[in-house]
Formats: sequence, structure tokens, C-alpha cells
Amino acid sequence: MGDAQDMSGDSGKVYLRKKITLNRAIALTIGTIIGSGIFISPKGVLKNSGNVGLSLIIWMACGILSMCGALSYADLGTSIKKSGGHYIYLLETLGPVPAFLRLWAEFVMIR
Repeated sequence: MGDAQDMSGDSGKVYLRKKITLNRAIALTIGTIIGSGIFISPKGVLKNSGNVGLSLIIWMACGILSMCGALSYADLGTSIKKSGGHYIYLLETLGPVPAFLRLWAEFVMIR
């Protein structure tokens, strides 16, 4: 049945298998990074670097840095099963004071 599999033994229910391997997660992250920034960022980088080779190196380094951040958030999302994003991640790892300060800064300063 492709990616669908009958897991309950009940012939009326069909479930999708949860199967995201490391390779698929990396491919998804790279595809998202390239898909969202490939048409916007190269012009500014090329204009300010003045060299095609240097602009490609800078663009690749930024993509790797962005991928590391995305993989870190994916790891946090699978480790901490609560909803709330940044607030919950900080609350679980650093405690209530840094989490509150981050939330306060988000509402007062950023938004």
C-alpha cells in the first residue's frame, strides 16, 4: 500500500507510518533552506562580496549554519513534547526566569 499500513489489525483503519530517517530529515531541511532563499539572497551577497566564488562560499556557509539551527530545533521538538516553542524549550532547559524574560522580550520589544 505504499506508505500506508494497516497497523491496528482492523481492516477499516489505515495509518501512515511515521518514518523520518536522518537522511530524509536532512534532505527536507536542505530543500526548505534552498527553496526559501535561493531566489532572494544571492543578489545581495554577490553585490557586497564582489566575487562569485566568495559569494558561493558565504551562501553555503550560511546554509550550513541555518541547517544546524533547524536540526537543533528538530531535536528539541522531538525531545520536548509540549507546545509553546521557544518559551517551553527555555523553561525546560534553563528554568522559569530565562523563559519569562524571553517571552517578555518577545511581546514588548520584538512585537
